[in-house]
Amino acid sequence: MNQPTDNERMRRMFDDAVSDVEPRHSLDQIRARTATRQHRRGWFLGAGAAAVATAATITAVALLGEGPGATNAPEPGVAEGSVEPVEPVPVFYVGDTGQGPRLFRELHRVGTGSGVLPGALSQAVSASPDDPDYRTPWPAGTEVVRAERADGRIVVGLDLPGDRRLTAAGVGAEELIGFQQLVHTAQAATKSADPVRIVLDGQRVDTLLSLPLGEYPTQGDPRAQVWIDQPAEGEVVRSSFEVSGLANAFEANVQWELMRGDQVVKSGFTTAEECCTMAPYSFTVQAPPGSYTLVVHDSDPSDGEGFPPWRDTKEITVEQ
Repeated sequence: MNQPTDNERMRRMFDDAVSDVEPRHSLDQIRARTATRQHRRGWFLGAGAAAVATAATITAVALLGEGPGATNAPEPGVAEGSVEPVEPVPVFYVGDTGQGPRLFRELHRVGTGSGVLPGALSQAVSASPDDPDYRTPWPAGTEVVRAERADGRIVVGLDLPGDRRLTAAGVGAEELIGFQQLVHTAQAATKSADPVRIVLDGQRVDTLLSLPLGEYPTQGDPRAQVWIDQPAEGEVVRSSFEVSGLANAFEANVQWELMRGDQVVKSGFTTAEECCTMAPYSFTVQAPPGSYTLVVHDSDPSDGEGFPPWRDTKEITVEQ
């Protein structure tokens, strides 16, 4: 019997890890990552981008007087040869889109010795995304000082650098997407839809964008509406390779191109499993050896009159 490859083993580990996260279909399609991380650091960019809302409940308060119990997050990027067990977990990052900053996800391996939750959150705020199109909106020096799940909620405590104290008046679009990044990462790490309480420097923050936290609108979606899950950024693939991910596409129509510079080498389309919701898609590409940019996007029913199509890209190499 053939022995499973490293990718197959990682895929099975991840399927076991996230099979019960809601919404279920949004996590079943992630595959094992083989990319080497690239070093980039994100910063808050200000409040100029359009604000987005999250379906998760966000509560940010100071937990003064609650005593000890802070969980020190492990250093991000557990080495592959480490003796510490690792678990593949979705970690969310921010990418720019035609409709402002939105969330994209990557599969990162997180050490389980100090806990998956603090490890995943530490990756979210301080690790470099695999894809250079993504970033973490939290400034360098941000630390996860508390990460625990209790009494039906997830508590996330952050310490910001000394010169980056955040007040209610200072919360804008980029800061808001940072909150949402933490919410989605925490819920993926705990395989739950529990509400998330965020604590910043022990300072009470009662509102976001002038709205009470408990009443912040839940309509809308902070996620980008097209994701490529497989292949990963920088992955080396065979001449016939599968592409999969999630898309919320008009009439479930998902389009793609394989680019070499400005030249379209291959193109095609497929149909997502459902229309008008984030649903899985997949297709197979055959290409000669070389380096390419894979582009997946939805169609543009407005013919250029509305927002640009949702899209995601990955740099890949087709092996000899």
